[in-house]
Amino acid sequence: MSFTPIRGYDNYIFANMQLGMLQEQGINCHLKDEMTVTIDPLLSPALGGMKLMVNNSQLERAEQILEDAENEWVKTVPCPECGQTQLQKIVETTEFPGFWGKVKSLLINGQENRVNKYYSCLNCKKTFNEIM
Repeated sequence: MSFTPIRGYDNYIFANMQLGMLQEQGINCHLKDEMTVTIDPLLSPALGGMKLMVNNSQLERAEQILEDAENEWVKTVPCPECGQTQLQKIVETTEFPGFWGKVKSLLINGQENRVNKYYSCLNCKKTFNEIM
């Protein structure tokens, strides 16, 4: 069996919550580097945090389960500014042109494309990088 990392975490509680959610749905998965990052958190940036590893044959289903769970959770969180539960998650992907642009991004960001995720309130129009 071959496994692929689909998420990285620096918080073992959140990592184990998502691991359990996938395992309840019958997804074959495990956490890589959990013990190392938990014992020595300073190694987390060097290792890329704890990685949620999923069996390649179940990759798309696992991504969908995690995405649906996050979208449902965001609907329950009140806006820090106005208090309404009308937040939406926005994900923007920036692709770097050319081979050297991708190499530079890999070295700086750890991936070929830059992914920017933030939340926006539909009521007051404010944006937030983090909620809760």
